[in-house]
Amino acid sequence: MNKTDQAYRKEKPVSDNLSKLWIHGLATLGDEQWDEAITTFQKLLDLDINVDFRASIYLNLCVCYLELERFDDALAALGEIERLTPESPMTQLNRSVVYACTGRIEEAITALKTLRRRWPHEARQFTTRVILRQLRRIARGELPPGDYWVDRLQEFVNLDVEFGDYQRVEEKAHRMIAANPARPEGHFALGLACLELARYDEAREAFLAAQDREPGYIPTRLNLSLTHIKLGEPEQAMLWLEPVLEKDPHNLTALYQMGKAYELLDQRDEALTWYRRAQKVSPDDYAIQARLHDLGAGPEPSEPPLPLKFHQMKRLTPIVKARMQRPRVFRNGGVTLTYDKIGFVLEDKENPRNATVYAGGFFWTRRIPKQAGDDARDVLGLIKMTLRQVNALNTRSVAVLVYYEDRSVFNYQARFEHGKLAELETEGQFVVTDTPRLLKVNFDSDLVTPYGNPMQGLLIYLSHPHKPGILISTLPLERR
Repeated sequence: MNKTDQAYRKEKPVSDNLSKLWIHGLATLGDEQWDEAITTFQKLLDLDINVDFRASIYLNLCVCYLELERFDDALAALGEIERLTPESPMTQLNRSVVYACTGRIEEAITALKTLRRRWPHEARQFTTRVILRQLRRIARGELPPGDYWVDRLQEFVNLDVEFGDYQRVEEKAHRMIAANPARPEGHFALGLACLELARYDEAREAFLAAQDREPGYIPTRLNLSLTHIKLGEPEQAMLWLEPVLEKDPHNLTALYQMGKAYELLDQRDEALTWYRRAQKVSPDDYAIQARLHDLGAGPEPSEPPLPLKFHQMKRLTPIVKARMQRPRVFRNGGVTLTYDKIGFVLEDKENPRNATVYAGGFFWTRRIPKQAGDDARDVLGLIKMTLRQVNALNTRSVAVLVYYEDRSVFNYQARFEHGKLAELETEGQFVVTDTPRLLKVNFDSDLVTPYGNPMQGLLIYLSHPHKPGILISTLPLERR
């Protein structure tokens, strides 16, 4: 447990203003709105709060300053934490991180050694041995100083890609390239961002730069092929695909893109040959079925059969509804929510894979007025911050589903078994600044958050066009 967690438990904000500021600060932190987060946390420092809570605010300020590369301010924030709570291994770790990011490698190594000597248990949890190994290689001149900063930014890039935040991917990519232009990761990330933002000429140049630095990396070749397809240059795409298929004849992405390239050349028979080869690798692939159907060589595409759990939920739905004493029904297009105080059923006629049945006991409900859009966005931002902290050690399962009125669906599912990530699926974009039409979240974790300790339960926000939305939450559960 870190100081932030302890601070929240020791002094839960009592005033509405303090509570709103705290949640808003965490939400903007999760959405990487660093300047807004700094302003919010500084407002909190002006309030009458206890020592531990004040230290947690400085810790969040340190994170903001570090991501803005305001390293002196980050170190000053850590100095305030040490003054308030001298015995903090997390502070020592963060000090080593800031030193490493600024290229002060020897000081970073000294800070980590101090951490390992004074707090050996926490040092093992923080995997300081791995960090020390890298820093010592940098100190010996085996790696450039910018490598540490590149690796740290890459962790954030991976999360931004999952959330579809490609503007942020582009910004971090430029910082990675500035830190070490010889590394391929920054150029590759820039290519991904430009490709998703439909800036194909820039994407091609970025991927070529990544290819020069790591010629054997297959994802770079596949993305170069896709970029040429987007540019209407099928022959160039084929040049990148051929070496991939020589090495891996069953590479599904390469087979599919080869079919697309031949379609652009109006060579239907050749395109069908490649799509059929791809279908042998993945018979249930919807995109491949769609291409074959559009070319007049296959039936309409069909979704794969529903998993067993969906059939179980379908059988449970009438049983749960029958047990409801005073059910209330809300509809939003094809989505129907039926609930009372001990359970609910979420049904979606448009998407049979979107269904939830809950009969686990009492939960609280409250309404969010139309004018309370900021509150809803803060809920989204806080969820996004929680997702950024998700890992195999503190989480058993996570599911997030967000519907936007005029955007693609964002879907995030993660499952963990025996401390390792077993399944991960992301699709669409997680937009915090826009209030969604429907948000469904399910967590089963040991995270300590303002909405539960540990955060276990379910959260649903259903928005209506002409009436207040409804927020249903099992965080925390009512005690009966």
